[in-house]
Amino acid sequence: MDDIGTTMVLSISECGHDEYWLRDRIFADPTILGLGDLQAVMREKGQSQGGRLDLLLKNPEDDSMFEVELQLGATDESHIIRTIEYWDGEKRRWPNRSHTAVLVAETINNRFFNVVHLLSLAVPIIGIQANIVQAGDHRALHFHKVIDSYEEPEEAETSQQPYDEKHWIENYPGTLECAKWYKTLLEGLYGEVPTKYFEAYISLAVGGFARVWVTKRKENRAFIEVRVGEGDFQEAVDHLNSSGISVGTRSGKFLTFKVNLQQLKDKAAVHEWLAQRLSPENLKSNARATSA
Repeated sequence: MDDIGTTMVLSISECGHDEYWLRDRIFADPTILGLGDLQAVMREKGQSQGGRLDLLLKNPEDDSMFEVELQLGATDESHIIRTIEYWDGEKRRWPNRSHTAVLVAETINNRFFNVVHLLSLAVPIIGIQANIVQAGDHRALHFHKVIDSYEEPEEAETSQQPYDEKHWIENYPGTLECAKWYKTLLEGLYGEVPTKYFEAYISLAVGGFARVWVTKRKENRAFIEVRVGEGDFQEAVDHLNSSGISVGTRSGKFLTFKVNLQQLKDKAAVHEWLAQRLSPENLKSNARATSA
């Protein structure tokens, strides 16, 4: 039997720390939240409606903003409401940027899950549990994302303002080329792939449902999201990482990566492998039969 020890989860307050300590730890290194290479913008940011936002963070890749509210103990109604209010205030201040509300607490309870479920199509909310873990004589601050509400509602695409290829040629030609490359790849596996153009992204549909989203980025790059079958998700993450592709994940269903056209071409075999594992499951078997 392996000699593996056990850990003990401690509350932050019983270890002699308070909310300000937690705030300063995150502000010094926002990447510890596990939300990517975020940068600190401001702490204790005053709000026009009153109150102060604990932390404002930014993703320098696309200037997307993260409004972070902190709470020791379990989530309660006042902090949930405050998180949404601060998110809304910053969204109004910077309407052309993507915004995500983040609540960091020691315990994410059922009330928070219920609110997130109700607001999931309107407010992107992330819930992160923060605890101190003790192993032997050592203690470490640990963050665990327990809920990420943002879900690209496929049926909502039809309600958005349609754009055409001309919009992308004039504004984001490099991103468009990445979308065309992925479209050609998918068509080699599944036949015709309907394409919809929107202001910020392009969706590619397989089997009647959007499965790949290509979002605009500067400098001829693209942010690509691919939805794979649930049974293939972890295998796909491991395969892309081992193949030299830096991959992110969202909601346990989507794989994400930032690329340019040359990077797609260089890893064509890996992307074809990934494209064969789109959900639902019947698409997977069809793709494999086509590529055999």
